[in-house]
Amino acid sequence: MDQGEVPEAPGFVQMGLLLDFYGGLLTERQLLACRLYFAENLSLGEIASELGISRQAVHDTVRRAEAALLGYEEKLGLVARFVEGG
Repeated sequence: MDQGEVPEAPGFVQMGLLLDFYGGLLTERQLLACRLYFAENLSLGEIASELGISRQAVHDTVRRAEAALLGYEEKLGLVARFVEGG
């Protein structure tokens, strides 16, 4: 996603839930970058400035964390069970 792109709401809602359930399994940097990106809605450039790293490093960190969170959900299915009410 480019810095100027508007994120799709369902993706952001899903990532917010995944962060709530599995965020503790990420590294501190991954968790911080994801919280700033998905919850605070900061751009990659803003996060890079905040963390003192490059925009590309933020992008890579967020994408790796996103892949990890999706992998946890695929294996454990906690969010799906929560959403289904059981």
